[in-house]
Order: sequence, then C-alpha cells, then structure tokens
Amino acid sequence: MKKRILSMMLVSALLVSATGCAGKKADTPAASSEAATTSASASASASTGDIKVGVILKTLSSEYWSYVAAGVNAASKDLGVSVDLQGPASETAYDEQNNMIETMLAGGIDAFVISPLQSESVASVIGDVKIPVITVDTDAEIPGKVAFVGTGNDKAAYQGGLFAAEKAGKGTKAVIIGGVEGNATSDARQAGYTRAMEENGIEIVSVQYAQSNPDTAANVMENMITAQSGDIQIVLCHNDDTAAGAATACKQSGLKDVVIVGFDGNQSGVQNIIDGTISATCAQSAYTMGYKAVETAVKSVKGETVKSFVDTGCEVISSDNAKEYLEKLKGYLK
Repeated sequence: MKKRILSMMLVSALLVSATGCAGKKADTPAASSEAATTSASASASASTGDIKVGVILKTLSSEYWSYVAAGVNAASKDLGVSVDLQGPASETAYDEQNNMIETMLAGGIDAFVISPLQSESVASVIGDVKIPVITVDTDAEIPGKVAFVGTGNDKAAYQGGLFAAEKAGKGTKAVIIGGVEGNATSDARQAGYTRAMEENGIEIVSVQYAQSNPDTAANVMENMITAQSGDIQIVLCHNDDTAAGAATACKQSGLKDVVIVGFDGNQSGVQNIIDGTISATCAQSAYTMGYKAVETAVKSVKGETVKSFVDTGCEVISSDNAKEYLEKLKGYLK
C-alpha cells in the first residue's frame, strides 16, 4: 500500500514538473515576438534615415525660392531623411540646371524633386530614370513622374479675381498683365482671372504680357491707360513684381481707386498691400510646396500611395490680413 501511495506521489510530481516546463516554453515566443517588433521598428527607422532625396529648384537666389527651400529643409529634419538641395544662379540659367540634374542623378539618390526651368529639356536630361520623380511649383511631362506638388493656378487666380470683382462691382472694366505668353502657368492664371470676371459681369478690355518684369509692366500699364482713356477699374497681374510696376504707372498717370491684384505673396508684395500700393495678392504657399515635395518623395520611396496632384492651396492677402501674413513669411526664414 505504501509502495502504491509513493508511486502515485511520484507520478504527480512528474506531471507538475512537466506542466511547469510547458509554461516556460509558452512564455518564450512572447519574448521573441517583442524582440522582433523592436528590431523591425529599428530597421524601419534606419531605412528612413537611409533615404536620400535630391532637390533642384529654379534658383536659390530669390525670396520666393528661399521659402520653398525652407520647407525642403524642414521636411528633411522632421522626416529624418537626407536631402541634397541645389539651384542654379538664376531662373534663366537653363544649362546650369541641366548640368546639376545630370550630376545629381549620377550620384545616386532614391527620389528626385525638380522645378524645371525648361520643361522639355529637363525631361530629356532626366530620361527614363528608375526612381520616383516629383515636380514642384511648375509641372512637366517627365518619365517616372509620380506627382506634381504646387498651386492650382487657375483656382488661385479665380479667388483673386473674385476679390477684385467684389471690390470694383459689376459693370466695371478690367485688364490682365500676364507673365510669359504661352507659358502653362501664365495660361492657367489668365483662365482663372477671366472666369471670375465673366461670372461677375466685368469686361476684360485688354490682355498683355510683361515678362514678369516690373519696368515692362509699368510701360504696358501706361499704354493700356492711354488706350482706354483711363477707364480701367481692375488690374489683374500674374505676379507681385508686375503688380508693383502697374501700380507705378497708375500713380504717375493720376489713375486712382484701381483694384490691383498680384500673385505669389512675397514679402515685397505683402508690404505693398500694407503701404496701400496694391490691393491684394494671391499668395502661394511656397514653404508648404517644399515640405510636401519632400514628404511625397519619401512616401513614394516607401511604396506608399501618393496623389498625382498635391494642391498646396492659395490664400488671398489683403489689408485685412497682410500684417499677420508678413510675420508668417518672416518666420519661415529665421
């Protein structure tokens, strides 16, 4: 009997021991899973840090492009990626930009952001690359392009046109001073302005181009004033420099109470609103363009879905919000 009891006790002890061993084995996969998660997280972080985005803007030597560059640098810091940011000496240094493109692509990058000076030649230089290409500010048909990041120019100009129409009223007359005739950006802005005028019963009596030059714009505006015998209530411009030139001509001609709208929203343009030189500007979010361009490039490298058009929006700046917006612009460049 004693032997039987001892035998039963021995079997029970063995069962408890086996159960304890099984419990330890069940805990092991959980520890391994946690380690694997940590490792995967570290690997993802490392891979993000290894991403290199090449960015070539139209230039780095202007106020507008300094905002785009600030956005690029901010995205690089926030997203933890390496960015090679370059730009030619001016917006007419076509060969310099093309040479930069060749060198950058040969150097090895994971994604490429470009604001083309000459769309066709830039597309030719880029060729059939095997990395994501993102156009910023100015779109172009480029092989490998996955997205365009920039302003919806038609929509933005339409907003500026509505502001002018409300200020001047139905039955007034407007003129448009464009940038470069035949340029896609100029065409889109003209279309937006035109739509706003037509919808509000305002006649566009003249459309001329000033090559985005304030002195040329002043001459063009002077000729328009003469041709229309001063019967002009609205001047819609394709950039802030053109608006400043038009304002100079209006002042010299003694033409008052004219609603002058610019485009871009640079500090100089916003200051002109504060000073009463022009009425408003269609402010592009240049900083956001730079930031979103890098962000879109990184998403593309990671295989994430991106929109083919990332609209960075527009804000009409007038005397109501000019001072606040000017401080915002200054903050980007600190």
